[in-house]
Amino acid sequence: MKKWSTYIWKLIWVIGLFLLTIISFDIKNQIKDSSHFYMIDWTNFIIHFIWGIYISLIFIKKWSIKINLPLLICVSIPCFLFSLIMPLYAFGSWSLKVFSSNLIEIVAGLTWMLSIFNNSNSESE
Repeated sequence: MKKWSTYIWKLIWVIGLFLLTIISFDIKNQIKDSSHFYMIDWTNFIIHFIWGIYISLIFIKKWSIKINLPLLICVSIPCFLFSLIMPLYAFGSWSLKVFSSNLIEIVAGLTWMLSIFNNSNSESE
């Protein structure tokens, strides 16, 4: 039965992926329809940060808190801060390209979760 539970959890994750896609699409459309341009930037940040957290769920094998400080300090926090600053300021055409990709927010959420629940790298060190 334990063997099948792994498959069931992965299928539930895929169903959640579809639900999260539908919900985020609906939220973006509601914000666009309300014509609050400033809200679009913050909504994009929140949605993509949550996407990063959700994607990380498939990589976490054990739910024990063991912080990976280098990943948190060198990747997660800078990505998080940069994605918070970007809706406020534009530093040039390169920053607009980076911000429009929405990858920084996803990486911030993904690495935040992986740095908190780090267990695969710390056991091998």
